[in-house]
This record gives sequence, C-alpha cells and structure tokens, in this order.
Amino acid sequence: MSLVAYSNEEILEIVQKSGRGDEAALRKFFDIYSKDIYNFPIRVFHLSEDDASDFYIYAFERLKSGKRFNSFVGKSSFKTWFFSVLRNLLIDWQRTKRELKIQSVKKVNKDGVEYNTIEDEPDRKPEALSRAEAVAQKFQSVLHDVKLENRVIFKLSFIYYLHLDPEEIQYIATKKQLTIEDVKLEILQLREQLSDKEEVNLKMEDKITSIYLNILDLREQRKAKAGGSSTEEVHLQEKIDHSLAKKYEQRRKLIDKKNRGHFLVRTPYREISRILGISEGGVSVTLLRVMEKIQKKFRFFSEDE
Repeated sequence: MSLVAYSNEEILEIVQKSGRGDEAALRKFFDIYSKDIYNFPIRVFHLSEDDASDFYIYAFERLKSGKRFNSFVGKSSFKTWFFSVLRNLLIDWQRTKRELKIQSVKKVNKDGVEYNTIEDEPDRKPEALSRAEAVAQKFQSVLHDVKLENRVIFKLSFIYYLHLDPEEIQYIATKKQLTIEDVKLEILQLREQLSDKEEVNLKMEDKITSIYLNILDLREQRKAKAGGSSTEEVHLQEKIDHSLAKKYEQRRKLIDKKNRGHFLVRTPYREISRILGISEGGVSVTLLRVMEKIQKKFRFFSEDE
C-alpha cells in the first residue's frame, strides 16, 4: 500500500486512532509504514538485511499497542517524528544486542556440560572489545559513586543516551509525588522532544560527509586541470583552489563543534528544573561538579593504566 494514497489529514487520523489502540487503524498504519520500518536501518545506518529483519520484529513489538503515537503532537511532519522514534528504537535495540553479546549466558545439557546459548556470535579479537568495555564499566562505576540526587541530574541531562534505574525513577516519583508510570511517561515524552535535536545533529554529521565528498570532487577537478597555461585554465584552477579553501574551512569548523560536544543531545536546564523542582542554576552547578568528578576519576584510571 502506497503512502501517497493518503493525505496528511488521513495519516493524522490513522495515527490518532492507533494511539487509542484501534486495531483497524494499527493494521492500516503497518500497511503504510512497514516498508519504512524495514528500510530505515538499511538506509540510515547501513545495516544488513538480516539485521533489518530482526529490528523490524523488535520495533513491531514496541509499536503494536499504539501507545507511542500519543506523544505525537503535530509540531513536525509525522514521518519526521516517526523516523526519530525509529532511531531511538534502533539505539535501544543495538544496546540490547550489545548487552546480550557481552554477557556470559550459559546452560547445562542433560550430560552436565555447559554450552553457550548465543551460538552465532562472531569470534572477535579480545583487544578490539576490551577497551570499549573497560571504558563503559569505568564510567558506570564512577557514575554509581555519585550521590543519588546528583546522579539523577546528570542522567536527566543526557537522558537521550542514558537510562534511569529503578532507584532513580523512584527518587523522582517521591520528590514530585508522582506514580512510577507517570515518571516513565514523562521521561519517554522528554526523549521524543529531544529526538528533534538529534535529527539536527544527524543533518550536521551528514553535512560533514557531504563537504568531504565535495572536497574529493574538487581535488579531482584540480588534478584534471593541472598544468594548463591558458588564461581560462589558470582562472579555473584559482576558482577551484578558492572553493577548496572554503570547503576545508567549513569542514574544520563543523568538526571543531563536534569535538567540543555541540552535536550531543543535551536536555535544557529548564526541563530538568521542571521535573525535579529545583532552580536552573542548581542544575547547572550540580552538573558541572558531577562532570568534573567523572573527568577526575577517568584521569586517575588512565594514570593507573
């Protein structure tokens, strides 16, 4: 079924009914968007078709109730919003896969011999995995040592990437006199809002790649025109050199922004202030102290190594 057969108003109606759990609307939704769900990890993240199939099942299980559609408020096109949801699901799916891969999950057969339940995991070099695992473990260890209220502020600041554990969710629920489910829903809605920021970041990442491809193309043009001595050829070489210099500068500025963390999705202080009922200044100061503590601990770890 083709998406072009439906107007924006019809799509919105289908989405709203899906959000209410209407089974006919949900069937129609998956008729329209199943191809997009399947192709998303292939086109955006260049995953294999096998991975795309696995992700489709994962996404379907989490979308089939329709509850996620309730957070769509129409500020952007539905497809833009939906792709952000798919990206969040894909990140969660990859995190789940990674956690399964690094855990030692074994069973015992009838003869008392242990065997691994994940039999299709490729044999990767230990050193290729150990560094990333070590850093992740150190980060979690350092973060766990931060006192609860400060840890919650830090995680809320980077909630697009981090998950709150039950103790942290209970802390917010108690502080705000909310139910656990209300807190989870509020965090889900916050993540959906932040997905718009991530979409901008992805476009900036794409821009870096696009500029690099332009540079390669200009290099080839300059190489092809090299050695020309006519006025027109010299003028063209100068024009290419000027374009190259401009592209290099654009790319340098974008990479500099990326290195300074501008492409990270950060929760606005006002949102954390609203959720926890503290001042924005308090959020800022606490976040700074936690980040300094993490950086200090990591320096000690590096020195120990």
